[in-house]
Amino acid sequence: MHLSKLRIENMRLFKKPVTINLHKGLNLLVGENGCGKSTVIDAIRMLLNESEFSHKGITAEDFNSSGCAENTSPCRLFIIGVFSELTDEQKVEYLTWLNHNFDARLNVEYLHSTNVRGNYKQKRWGGCSSNSAFDWEPLNDIQCVYLPALRDAERYLRAGRGSRLSRLLTNLSADELKEKRKNKEKMELETEVAAFNHTIEQKTDIERANKLINDSLKESAGSVFAQSTSIRFNELSYERIVESLQLLFSNELDVKEDTAFFSLCENSLGYNNLIYIATILAEFEGLKEKYSSPRILLVEELEAHLHPQLQIKLLKYLSKQAAEHDIQVIITTHSAILAAATPINQIICFNRCKDGISITPISKCELENDSENFINRWLDATKSMLLFSKGNIFVEGIAEAILVPKLAEIYLKSKGSLGVTSLEDAGVSVINLNGIYFQHFIKMYSGYRISIPEQEERETKTAYKERVDEFKKKNSFAEGEFRKVKYIKVKCAVITDNDPVDNQEKFINPDNGEEVVKKEPATPTKDNCLPSGNPQIYLKEQLENMTDNCRVYSNLKTFEYDLAIESHSNARIMLEIILDLITTNGDIADKAQKYIDEIDKEKREDEFSINDAEMALFILKQIDSSYLGKGLFAQLLCDKIDDSFIVPDYICKAIDFVLGLEENNG
Repeated sequence: MHLSKLRIENMRLFKKPVTINLHKGLNLLVGENGCGKSTVIDAIRMLLNESEFSHKGITAEDFNSSGCAENTSPCRLFIIGVFSELTDEQKVEYLTWLNHNFDARLNVEYLHSTNVRGNYKQKRWGGCSSNSAFDWEPLNDIQCVYLPALRDAERYLRAGRGSRLSRLLTNLSADELKEKRKNKEKMELETEVAAFNHTIEQKTDIERANKLINDSLKESAGSVFAQSTSIRFNELSYERIVESLQLLFSNELDVKEDTAFFSLCENSLGYNNLIYIATILAEFEGLKEKYSSPRILLVEELEAHLHPQLQIKLLKYLSKQAAEHDIQVIITTHSAILAAATPINQIICFNRCKDGISITPISKCELENDSENFINRWLDATKSMLLFSKGNIFVEGIAEAILVPKLAEIYLKSKGSLGVTSLEDAGVSVINLNGIYFQHFIKMYSGYRISIPEQEERETKTAYKERVDEFKKKNSFAEGEFRKVKYIKVKCAVITDNDPVDNQEKFINPDNGEEVVKKEPATPTKDNCLPSGNPQIYLKEQLENMTDNCRVYSNLKTFEYDLAIESHSNARIMLEIILDLITTNGDIADKAQKYIDEIDKEKREDEFSINDAEMALFILKQIDSSYLGKGLFAQLLCDKIDDSFIVPDYICKAIDFVLGLEENNG
C-alpha cells in the first residue's frame, strides 16, 4: 500500500486542481525554485495530519490568494490522496476509504473561514462520500515523518519528552511494556535504575553531601516545615527514563570500551542529519511487524549540509531501504548530483510554464527500455541540469558546448532590448551529448510515442527490422500510428551537424586493373546544400510535424565549417588562431596567411576571389588536427570573438525557438 496519487486544489501556487502521480519506494522531486515542490510535501503533511503540522495548523498563506479572491462564498483548500495496491488485510482496515477501484481515498477540505478559536474549519472523510463519519484510527496508523529543509537535527535528537530517540525505544518495547503494566511488574531497565540509585546513595561523598543539605534545610526551615532530600537518579517510569537518554557519537567505527563518545552539539550538521534519518528508519523498521499501514518519509532538500559523496551514499541507502522495507520516500532537491544518481523513472519534474506549473513523472513519458537505460548511464551532475532548466539546447560536442552560450550573447545583444542577454539569464542549459544521441532525450519532451507495427506472419527478423527502422523515420504519423504521452513542458532545440557524405570517384587502376574509390570531403556552400549523412536528421521534419516542443537545427557540414563559411570576418579570426598555434613555418602557415591576406585585400578592393568552401574546409582540417583539436580551438575562439562575429542563422533559430522568440517574430 502506497500513496499513488495526490490531488491539490487552491493551495498556494496551485489555483486549479493539479494531480501528482507518485511511485512506490523512492520519489525525487526536482525543479527550479518556486515551482511547488514544497507545496506538494506540505499537502501530504496536511492530508496525513503529520504530527508537527497538526500542532501548527494551516495559515491564510496556505490558500491560493487569487482563488479565494474570485469566490464570494468562503473558498476551500482541497486535497485528495489515493493509496493503491492494498492487501486484503488493508482493504478491511481501510474499508471506509475504499473507492470503486478498491483503492483507499482520503480527503481533507479546509474552508477559508475560522471558528471561534481562530482555527480554519476543516473536514475529513474517506472514500467518495463526504457524508460518511470519519474514523481516525486508520489515519493515525499511517506513519509519516517530515524532515524540513532547514532542519535542526540536534534539537530533534535532544533528550526530552517526545524526542526521536525516546519514541524509538518506547515503540520497540511497546508490547513488553504493555504486558509488564498489566501484571504490575517493572521493566528490567526500571529495576536496574532503582538498584543503581540505591548503590550511589551508599557512596561516601554523595552520602555526606546529602546529609549536609538535609541538615541545612532542617535548620533553615525548622522541624515543622522542613523537607528531606536524596541525591539520586529519579526512580522514574520506563517512559521517563528513555526520555532522559541522549545519543552520543564517535568518529570510530570499531567501538571499544575506551572509545570516546561526544555530544551531538560537537558534531557536524551533516552527520547529525544522517543520525536523525537513521533513527527514523530504525523506528520504521521496529514498527513494521505491528502495523501494515503505509510508512512515508518526507525530506526537503536531502543535500542540506552534505558533501557530494555523502549525498549519493545517503540517497542510495534510502532507495535501498525503501525497496527492501516497503517505505515510501519522497524527496525534494535542487541538487544535480542527486538527480544524476537517481534512476530516471523515479524522478518527477516540476516546471514553470506559461499556463502554470507543469508536473511530469518521467515514468509517464513511457520511455522505451533502450532510451531509459541510455539516459541512466549517461546522466552526470553536469548533464542532469536539463531536469532543472527552463529550456535545453542539445549539442554534439565540447566545441558547441563552449561556443553556443557566447554566440547566444552576441545574437541576443544584436536583437536589442529583449530583457534577456544570455542563455543563463533565461535559465536555458546547453547540454553536451558527446555524439548524436539526442533521440533518447527528445522523448522526454516530445509528447508522442510511436506505436511500432507488429511482425507479420512469415516476415523474417531482418525484413521486420528494416520495416520498423523505416517506419520510425517517417515525417509524420497518422492516427493509430502513435499515442500521446506525458512530457516535460520545457522547449528543447538540437544543434547538430549536417554531415554530408564525402564525394566518391571510382576508377580502374591501370597497373593492376582493380577498382579504386577516391574520396574527397564534401564542400557544401550556401548555394549548394548537400544531402545529410546524419542518421538522426530524419527527426528534423518529424518533430516539426508532431510536436511544438522540440526542434532540430542543422546547416551545411559541421559546426566549425559552418562558422567559417558564414562570413570572411569569421574565417579571419579562426585563421589567426591557427597561425598563433603553428610553431614552425611551412605550407600550412603559408596557406593560412595567404587566406588572411586575400580577405584583407578583398575588403580593401571589394573583389571576391576566395573559394569560401575550400577555405572553410582548410580551417576544419586544422581544427581536427593533432596539434589543435576542437576543445582547445573552441576555448581560444570564445576568448577572441566579439560582437562583430556573425552567428549562423541555424544557431539563431535554435536560440529563438528555445527562448520562445520565434512566436514574437510572427
